[in-house]
Amino acid sequence: MIENAVFEDEQEKAIDLAMAAFKAGLLRHAKPLSVVREFITHGPCVVISQEQHAELRERVGVELGIHPNRDVYTVGSAKLGFSIKPARRYGRFNDHSDIDVAVVSPELYSQIWLEVREFVASKEPWSVSKMEDFKREHLAGRISPKNIHKASPLIPTATRLWDIGRQLQLDRVAGPYQVTFAVWYDMDALEGYQSNAVAECQKIEAL
Repeated sequence: MIENAVFEDEQEKAIDLAMAAFKAGLLRHAKPLSVVREFITHGPCVVISQEQHAELRERVGVELGIHPNRDVYTVGSAKLGFSIKPARRYGRFNDHSDIDVAVVSPELYSQIWLEVREFVASKEPWSVSKMEDFKREHLAGRISPKNIHKASPLIPTATRLWDIGRQLQLDRVAGPYQVTFAVWYDMDALEGYQSNAVAECQKIEAL
């Protein structure tokens, strides 16, 4: 119990420092993309160690046949220590948070998209809300398995991503947390999405 309390206290301090540095960066940089590249697509994770982060990226890279340093990024509250999504802006990483992994691969993106097209053509049931979320994300160059019918054999790549995430959690590669994926068509799509969230943060900090 004492060890857990010490760890939680150290993590909270790390998040405090990371948030202060991020907010300073919002004011220091004129362009949101500069903030994204300093704090999100580069640098260490706040809530997992450097060793865990390296192993996580390496495992994902091996499983998907992509480059771990060029194509695999940890994002979200696991990366920064807090969220920058409008609905949870500056909400801290906690025991119920996920480790969000962004995979940048036009080949993998296209593969899932082809599988989804076959799924739609098959007339299998798909939750209306998840379908709308899928369409919205697809326009941004992003596909999240959480918005896809994961039980369908017509979309094996989405099922594979769920299985990889589950095994990474069981192996505690990044601690006890669930590992979830989003596949991005290219780096411009990922950085553009993150830049939009950063721009909103900059507006708030400038007030």
